[in-house]
Amino acid sequence: MNRTKRTLSMLLALLTVAAVTASCGSGSDVTDTATDNSADTTAAVTEETNEREKIREEVPADANYNGYEFRIQSRDADHHHKELTADAENGETINDAVYRRNTAVEEKLNIKLKPVYESEAPENTPLDILRQCILAGDDYVDLALTHTIFGGQVAADGLFRNWYDLEYCDFTKPWWNKNVSDELTIGDQCYLAVGDMCISAIDYAWSMVYNKELAANYDIGDIYQMVIDGKWTVDAFTEMLAQASVDLNGDSKYDDQDQYGFTTHDNSAIVNWMFALGQKVTQMDANGLPELVLNTERMVSIVEKVDRVLHEGNQTFTVTDAYTKSLNTTHDLGVANMFAAGKTLFAAMRIYVIDNLRSMEANFGIIPFPKFDEAQDTYYTHVDGHAPLMGVPATVVDTERTSVIIECLNAESYRTCVPAMYDIVLTEKFSRDEMSVKMLDLILDGRTQNFGYVYEGSTGMQWALTNLMKSNSTDFTSYYSKREKQAVKYYNQIVEAHQNIE
Repeated sequence: MNRTKRTLSMLLALLTVAAVTASCGSGSDVTDTATDNSADTTAAVTEETNEREKIREEVPADANYNGYEFRIQSRDADHHHKELTADAENGETINDAVYRRNTAVEEKLNIKLKPVYESEAPENTPLDILRQCILAGDDYVDLALTHTIFGGQVAADGLFRNWYDLEYCDFTKPWWNKNVSDELTIGDQCYLAVGDMCISAIDYAWSMVYNKELAANYDIGDIYQMVIDGKWTVDAFTEMLAQASVDLNGDSKYDDQDQYGFTTHDNSAIVNWMFALGQKVTQMDANGLPELVLNTERMVSIVEKVDRVLHEGNQTFTVTDAYTKSLNTTHDLGVANMFAAGKTLFAAMRIYVIDNLRSMEANFGIIPFPKFDEAQDTYYTHVDGHAPLMGVPATVVDTERTSVIIECLNAESYRTCVPAMYDIVLTEKFSRDEMSVKMLDLILDGRTQNFGYVYEGSTGMQWALTNLMKSNSTDFTSYYSKREKQAVKYYNQIVEAHQNIE
């Protein structure tokens, strides 16, 4: 189910209110005309809220679990704390939405939610703890929100319950990302899923931002309208980049003191280009089994197009490992700082990174990554691997109770947390206009995962484009031929492992 129509009326109303009451660096084009429309605003918000309320979870009306403590493993980082923990309402949008969700579900089912946070030092620690507990038959947690890549490893080992065996988890409901569950299904087995309780699955979606003032200075046209018309393609994007490349200090060399058409980093940001341009690592065959489909003419073309974006002239500034070490910063902040300083027309960012642009003086907009060409059916974006996938440990015995609780948590998140995420994003982070709402809808509707990405770990075929770009190579054919045999063997092992799960 497409979320655009369900969210647009409420969000436009929120933007109207925010244009008067909120303040952020990107609000230079805001007017006070909204004050004349307060009655319409209230009605629109009420109507949209009612629409979400109409879609209900189908669980037993008399479900009562006598104070059961429902334990959820997550990771000890701020992004993941905010998905689960809110001790009281404090006026912060996301905190208050999570608190209302938790309270509603706890009261409805007579349960107590208990997050179990594990350190990511090192990053695989939560996985190791989870694996050890399941193998030992230890009733450790009822639900795990795992790192995407590590979740695939646990699933392949048969340590999670099949989501299709969880009676009350209904993937046809709008609080589930059915694109992900379909993509991660082998035959009639699915061990990983994403629902609306996973707030960071929004945070970790890739997007682009653009500097509206620079765009106007270089007269590059209405980018929003290009997106709406389906003309926002990688070739159109590339043609704009050279215009904004300027040696600001006149020293005849390009570094972070100059201006660029595009700024990105060279890790998972490059991975996203492959998915955005419509190329998967694997695809399900007629028997519902994954097969490697990376060796295509389209992929060869993608390599050439992205190489042009990153390496042609001085149009792109790439934040590398060496650059972050020299400044003692992160890849994300390296990109955000260049954009906030007005030194780049476009930048690639995960949505949560845009929070670092609060103090930016210039007005900016959010847009999806471009399409391969106008024939591509829609805009796609990859959800970065640090985002959570949900798995139910095989040690869970009462699957009915577990499925009821999980369904209620995701349904209530759909009604409270997702609108709050839109609210906080659009009223505090992005340029507040009608088109920004449509852009965010397009980005989030296009979120995807790929079986090949989730199950192959951090060094597999999904890193082909990144590895080629880092080595300044466009020889995809040689790269692929060296790795094909091993990749096919690996996927056959994954399929066999699933087929052997009892």
